[in-house]
Amino acid sequence: MKNTYDAYDAVIPVRHYSAKDIKEIRNRHGVSQGFLAKWLGVSIKTVQAWESGANEPNGPSSRLLWLLEESKMQVDVFIDNE
Repeated sequence: MKNTYDAYDAVIPVRHYSAKDIKEIRNRHGVSQGFLAKWLGVSIKTVQAWESGANEPNGPSSRLLWLLEESKMQVDVFIDNE
């Protein structure tokens, strides 16, 4: 069981994103604020607040932004093509 806890130290810390960072990630993927909001599971007002610098993403939103930034995930994941 000890090995499970040792793996905790290997987890990459959640990154802090500036308004500029978020807008660059969104533009690189060619999506609107509304699309990114829906994809992240937040409101469009939240994304607008991030991009204006009023707030910063944290927790799961920061982790998902990191996955997009590092190209470990694409925005077409979670799209219903039916």
